[in-house]
Amino acid sequence: MLCGVTILLLGAIAPFHPGQSQVLPNTSFFDSLLLRTDESSSSDATAGPALTNLSAHPSTKLAPHFSPSASLATAQNPTILRQFHDLLAQYVHRQVHDDNFTIRVIDRRTDEVLELFELTELRAQHENGAAVDWETVDERRHEAMDRLVDKYEDRGVPLDDIIVRWGRANQVQTAHERDRAYRAYERRLAEHLGLSLLATEIGTVETFNQDHLVSAAGAVSRYQMLPWILRRSGVTEYTLPTSSDDWVRVREERNPLLVLEPAFVLLRGYVNAVGHELPGLSAYHAGPGNVFKLYRHYYTSPHFTASSTVADAYAWAVTEGFETVSEGSTFGGDSRGYVPATYGALMARDDQSVDQTPPLRTVRVQVRPGASVTLRRLLAPLDSTARSFDWGPRADTADTLYDRFRALNPHIDLPSAPDGRLPETGNVRFVSSIDGKAVRFFLPLGAPDALRDAGVTALDSTAAFRYDASTYDAPTARQVTRWDRQYEALVADIARFGFTERNRDRLLRLHDRFETLAEQRPTRYRRRQLRIISTHRRLWMSNPWQELADATTRATGRMKVEGRPLDLHPHRLGVPDTLRTLPLGP
Repeated sequence: MLCGVTILLLGAIAPFHPGQSQVLPNTSFFDSLLLRTDESSSSDATAGPALTNLSAHPSTKLAPHFSPSASLATAQNPTILRQFHDLLAQYVHRQVHDDNFTIRVIDRRTDEVLELFELTELRAQHENGAAVDWETVDERRHEAMDRLVDKYEDRGVPLDDIIVRWGRANQVQTAHERDRAYRAYERRLAEHLGLSLLATEIGTVETFNQDHLVSAAGAVSRYQMLPWILRRSGVTEYTLPTSSDDWVRVREERNPLLVLEPAFVLLRGYVNAVGHELPGLSAYHAGPGNVFKLYRHYYTSPHFTASSTVADAYAWAVTEGFETVSEGSTFGGDSRGYVPATYGALMARDDQSVDQTPPLRTVRVQVRPGASVTLRRLLAPLDSTARSFDWGPRADTADTLYDRFRALNPHIDLPSAPDGRLPETGNVRFVSSIDGKAVRFFLPLGAPDALRDAGVTALDSTAAFRYDASTYDAPTARQVTRWDRQYEALVADIARFGFTERNRDRLLRLHDRFETLAEQRPTRYRRRQLRIISTHRRLWMSNPWQELADATTRATGRMKVEGRPLDLHPHRLGVPDTLRTLPLGP
């Protein structure tokens, strides 16, 4: 019965719990902004510009798609853009205004809110301090949803036009609190990579920023990445020996600071490969193959013109073209709502001030090759020195130095210590690497210097990486080469459906240049740029991309696309990298 209903939910079926509902009039996107409350204000936010005033905010960086106040008169497809804004409004209500005891029923044809149903008794228990399991709440909502769908279908609303949205405001608020220590680094890295602030809500939408969750497909970490992708980025698993001859498991994907950069760099590669951040975010969730197929559907729609962009295609795919795109595809309701959900989550803290100083300041360290040191040997000088150290907000409630270390290093599965003393089963021995996998852990800023002063010389100073207010600064003018600028120009061309063999040849030549640059100047920036373009190259060497390139040739053969020439050789194969011997230019 529910196969035609557009829903976004978690949980299973359980007995119905009484609630109450109210029928609401249609609510516009502008109303959704006016209904905002001050509950999202963060107690830890320091004086600074609000998120909404940053240039990386989607209302600025991704205008007009996230600028509902802008005029639609000059939009390429004003009807599609209006529908996209209406979709965003649904998710602003879902993520900001509707708590986890709420169900909103919408008529897809008019975007009219037919009913706002509330589990009032469960909400009252929660507000009175009772422990609440959100999966149990979802079970109650699932049963209520069945009744609501039947109710409005009986009233003549076509099943395919009944949209059900479950409120998530409680979980979004909790997710933001979990992310407090890492929020500044997410924002700075997004800005460094040229992404909007939507990227900072990936963890919220994927897992509500829970690091231990594993998807049915095996994706791990709060950012939900497949293990093989993480391994390629150096995020691994291994075990460390202890002084009691036990072993402690290390799962690096459970430390946000170790997976943040791999996740955002992967997203940047996807964005470049599909031509724009909107479909790039969708590719991160649904897979690039689905986005490539989405473009092929758009070519046959009446909206495809010489001035169309891939962002227009995405907006069409999640609104008017959704039935076409989703038929026989894994691009379903969750995929349709992914980008709007990130926007809704961002709106939950949109008026907060930007953190001027990261709540967590730390240094990632490694042991020198050939050396080793126990955790007890590391902690003893830090416990005895008169100097105090900031172990970060996760350690605020920790009573002992051992517990503070555990809080700062959630990827190391250290046992608890009820008596406060470091147990032998937790006294791990750190070395440089295990089976070729780098052993990395975190200490407070200033701790490596204090250890060196105390005679602990096992740490490798050349491998240390600081997380503070300067982390992920923008690249300097000297770091950005003309090849980086040529790559930016290529991505700009791709935004206008530049999926051609000619552009792939440009990509392959630039990839060769980036490899050479990374070998000659192995800076973090150059290695990061190489990882981005390598992801792009991998996607453009795939069969789904080739099918898109062929479809692009057919589509652009019927019109001259603005800003780039037609590809006259659609079946020419790119020269393998191994055969290229291009000299490095100036």
